[in-house]
Amino acid sequence: MNYRTFGKDKREVSVLGFGCMRLPTASGELDGTVIENEASRMIRRGIDAGINYIDTAKVYHDGCSEAIVGRILQGGYREKVLIATKLPLWEVKSRSDADRIFDEQRRDLKTDKIDVYLLHNIQRAYWSTVQKNSLIEWGAKKKEAGEIDYFGFSFHDSYDFFVDVVDAYDYWDFCQLQYNYVGESIQAGRLGVNYAANRGLSVVVMEPLLGGCLAKPIGKMAELFEWNQHEGNDYKPVDLAFRWIWDQPQISVVLSGMSAYSQLEQNLKIASRKDYGTLTQDELSFIMYLQRVYDQSLPIKCTKCRYCMPCPDGVDIPLNFELYNNHFVMTQMNKSALINKVLYDAMPKKQRAANCVKCGKCEKICPQKLPIRDHMKTIQTTFNS
Repeated sequence: MNYRTFGKDKREVSVLGFGCMRLPTASGELDGTVIENEASRMIRRGIDAGINYIDTAKVYHDGCSEAIVGRILQGGYREKVLIATKLPLWEVKSRSDADRIFDEQRRDLKTDKIDVYLLHNIQRAYWSTVQKNSLIEWGAKKKEAGEIDYFGFSFHDSYDFFVDVVDAYDYWDFCQLQYNYVGESIQAGRLGVNYAANRGLSVVVMEPLLGGCLAKPIGKMAELFEWNQHEGNDYKPVDLAFRWIWDQPQISVVLSGMSAYSQLEQNLKIASRKDYGTLTQDELSFIMYLQRVYDQSLPIKCTKCRYCMPCPDGVDIPLNFELYNNHFVMTQMNKSALINKVLYDAMPKKQRAANCVKCGKCEKICPQKLPIRDHMKTIQTTFNS
């Protein structure tokens, strides 16, 4: 296992973290039917192989994930890892709610201290909750009391807002971003990774394989891999996806939500390569081709320029487009796309596609001339079905 540093004290962490949002389930969905024996076998195998960063959240697997992780880490495994979990901002109406949830999480995880604690899913919609309840100061006090070692946030919004969040508090230890080679300019993106690192934050990456879609490419992306094999290049989709991220030294941990033992073994092998963080120029060029092909395959050709924003009625147009595009790709791959509906439902109603009044102002200024009103209707139908 390869390791990098995390936090201002330069704690050594495995470059591969075990994400507990996609544990094996009887239904095959991200629900509460977790096959705990298999989940235990996988997590303990990962820890035995050197993984020392375990990420969960109160809402994962219908609220079961934390308790399952707590049970799995008994018998000496708790002491070998950093446990990361998150405060669900949408459930917080007061500081007392935050205290209650935090205590519930410690109980379920069977630990007095939560090593790595995040404000979950920071976006503009929840920023007022953070500020009104002084949750940044709340987290700082938990850290001073020794109940948290590292305090940070996970993020799902634009780069501009990401900068505001990072700059709002001088003592963030880290941030967690959705990031992969087809999402280099989505949400905070590469600009966000670099900005956070320059401000002294460690960076944790989630969705490195876009919910598994980059593990088994289809269509023209699959054809590119086949063509390169004929050219004598044995490029592997998962290997390239992980190594593209690890090629950026400012990233500390890459979380992988592994749902099968074979996925774990594959990822462990990649994370143990001596050249795990080094891509050749040929590999980088090939990834650029993959990025172009992927962009061309998306149903909504949004470039995230945000000229359409702000919407006079409050709709977050680019975010709706992003969730729909991700949903489309995952559905095409026969992957669970539930995460996109969860994120859609977590948006304030004002920001959802359903709030579009079809005024058409956005279409007049969209450089891509997208039929935004038609797309909003499609998105509304998709996520409300």
